[in-house]
Amino acid sequence: ALADQTDENMGGFQCIPWLYRNYDTWKLTQPEDRDRFQPDISNLQDKIVKVKMEAGDLLIFNSTEPHGIRPNKSKDKVRIAQYISMMPAEEDNDTLRNWRINSWKNRIAPEGYAFPGDPRNWERTRYQTAKLTPLGEKLLGLKDW
Repeated sequence: ALADQTDENMGGFQCIPWLYRNYDTWKLTQPEDRDRFQPDISNLQDKIVKVKMEAGDLLIFNSTEPHGIRPNKSKDKVRIAQYISMMPAEEDNDTLRNWRINSWKNRIAPEGYAFPGDPRNWERTRYQTAKLTPLGEKLLGLKDW
């Protein structure tokens, strides 16, 4: 967190660990045409965990955990957060591995809905390529496990 997120009115991260553990049973109670990305969770309100964070805290979670962000309902507070997504390289996927290595080597930001990129090209023009530890080389896909 880049700023305190201890006031529930500011919004913030929430998840439903119960649903992660009981998904198959829960799914049987849902309509066939449910919205898979925003299902009706009104009957799970007592199972939602609202994670409070202070500036400097780091939250690590598996993205398959049902999660989302609560809306900011405060009158004068801004919620600021930094998101970092990481998944180990897939050793058998040469196309993806080569893309990852090229992106790292040439400091190219990912593109897409969740990645606004680096419109000022600061990563590419102001900084050197990151030095990787042996673990980082494996996570990137530069070296095999």
